[in-house]
Amino acid sequence: MRDAVHARVDRWRALIALLVLWALIHHIYGTEALASPIETAQRIADLLLGTRWWSHAAVTVSVWVAAFALAALVGVVAGVLMGVCRPAGEVMEPFLSALASLPKVTLYPLVLLVCGLGVSSKLVFGFLHGVLPVLLFTLGAVRQLPLIQLKSAQAMGVSRATCLRHVVLPSIRISVLSGLKLGASLTLLGVLIGEMFGAQKGLGFLLMNAMELNDSVTLSALSVLLLVMALGLNAGFERLTQHAR
Repeated sequence: MRDAVHARVDRWRALIALLVLWALIHHIYGTEALASPIETAQRIADLLLGTRWWSHAAVTVSVWVAAFALAALVGVVAGVLMGVCRPAGEVMEPFLSALASLPKVTLYPLVLLVCGLGVSSKLVFGFLHGVLPVLLFTLGAVRQLPLIQLKSAQAMGVSRATCLRHVVLPSIRISVLSGLKLGASLTLLGVLIGEMFGAQKGLGFLLMNAMELNDSVTLSALSVLLLVMALGLNAGFERLTQHAR
């Protein structure tokens, strides 16, 4: 209990320090470089009270949900299959790790060429960002399972489907949730990047529009709102992880 209180106090101290640093940078460089915290708070209120933010946010969230659901399904299934079939996992893991380290923005011209402008390109780009962390976390968790567990299940005549359901999946759930947490954040990043370069709706489009107009106040407000969304997403996965322990 005392550790939890200290953690909350430390978070508030960090938040206050960030606000002070923010105000100091604004005082030195002016609004053209960075809007003040007060100006940003006022613009956030204007965005939340209007309809423009909500309509663009609805577009972004809908694409993110679809992209993340697809990334989670493909990542978990492929990770489990490669982990159970260990030779396949050993062959594919170096290639997947190298692909995960590749900046996905270099693939965006190819995505646009194949999918064109619109929802499909944003969905695919978000999927590409999110699927690899989920797959690699799942693959690593399955490969770390003691072989004795799988061999014992086989010796008792347990079917593969039952073994996956009652032995493999319960043992890897924490690692899978960690992969899903990272994959969810990266999927959102991919969707936003897709909206910045090839969309007329969405929060990424609003960000790019504010950058082109040099509207630092709106840019700061959107950044804070996206930060709050990301923090809420992480908090939700943290609760799921604690519940699964």
